[in-house]
Amino acid sequence: MNILKSSRTVMCAAGLLMSALLSACGGGGDGRDPILGVNAAEVASIAVTPATATLQVGATRQFTATATYTDGSARNVSASAAWTSTVPATATVTGGTGLASAIAPGSTQIGASFGGKAGTATLTVTLAPTLTAIAVTPATAAILVGGSQQYVATAIYSDNTNAVITGTVQWSSSSPAVAPVSPNGLATGLTLGDTIISATSGTISGNAVLTVAAILPLPVLPVVPAPGAVSLGAASNFAVLAGTALTNNSGGTTVIGGDIGSPSQTVDPVQLPGFVNYKSGAILANALNDLQVAITDANSRTCTVSSAAGIDLGGRVFAPGVYCYAGAISITGTFIMNGPGVYIFRTTSTLNSTANAVVAMAGGASASDVFWVPVGPTTLGANGAFKGSILGQSAAITVGDNTTMLTGRVLSAAAVTLQNNQISK
Repeated sequence: MNILKSSRTVMCAAGLLMSALLSACGGGGDGRDPILGVNAAEVASIAVTPATATLQVGATRQFTATATYTDGSARNVSASAAWTSTVPATATVTGGTGLASAIAPGSTQIGASFGGKAGTATLTVTLAPTLTAIAVTPATAAILVGGSQQYVATAIYSDNTNAVITGTVQWSSSSPAVAPVSPNGLATGLTLGDTIISATSGTISGNAVLTVAAILPLPVLPVVPAPGAVSLGAASNFAVLAGTALTNNSGGTTVIGGDIGSPSQTVDPVQLPGFVNYKSGAILANALNDLQVAITDANSRTCTVSSAAGIDLGGRVFAPGVYCYAGAISITGTFIMNGPGVYIFRTTSTLNSTANAVVAMAGGASASDVFWVPVGPTTLGANGAFKGSILGQSAAITVGDNTTMLTGRVLSAAAVTLQNNQISK
């Protein structure tokens, strides 16, 4: 009898224990912990991260939903949350993952709901930058028959970023009999002449001028101490400087690799990243002042060659020196500077180049050591390639359509006119 009573007692105790365990596993029917007698933790808030994000059309971004509970704990609930986008036409979001996909430019709120709470993040969708220009460097070069020249193509995008795309563009030569160019931008000189080396991506192209020459004799010059470089002072940071007005064609493809300065500008040229356009202030004033100092310095140098007439430099090869002419300096065809050192060209008249004219460097000559100092106006013809810094004391400078100046500067105390040019100091 006692044994039977003890068995019943054990069974009742086991039943009560099982009931308590089952109630505990269920969290309590009244929302309270059945053992501790306190409320179970509830969702207090939902945070969606990142809180703000920007995507280009076609890109994706992973968002995360994190639940914070009333007991201070937190956990990732991205897989359980309900995801929404307020503007699905701008971006969609995948339920169960939080992966957003950019569809079209605009802004949308990415939301996540869980446990009766919700959180949002802001997603902005932008267009991918477009290719606006291709710079081919060197813009001008001269090689001998049998020599070669490696070209580099740099893409310039609508957001002013750039990237080297030498291996992905289509290379071509306007005169492959003079110098063909390989798919990697390596041109090889075959016969004497000039050719245009082009790099193309889609509808955008960039050009450079290559001259294939024979070994040409240098002119016999009097022995004069080699001139030192002309210091441009504060003007050295500028690729384009106009004391009165800068005119640039609207909707064109002008790209400037250097600071720009002018108090009056019709259309601001596109600049490569890292440079500034000054329209007033001390920096602009100092640059214009130092330009005059540089012109005075260049005009004070002893002439290596002095002539009462003018000269057409086309078809000639010059060594470093100071070349002084009372008449106009013209460039028809190709003019080559050969050898390291400073080149100064002065004229009391005008400086002009014809269409498709080329100023080229050879034998270690550097465009950064070339200074053109005309008293009268400068007019560069279309589709040319010019080298060196033009220092205009009081007359205008006009750069022809699609003419490049890499490396070069257009600095004038008067007006400057540009049209679809590439100029880098």
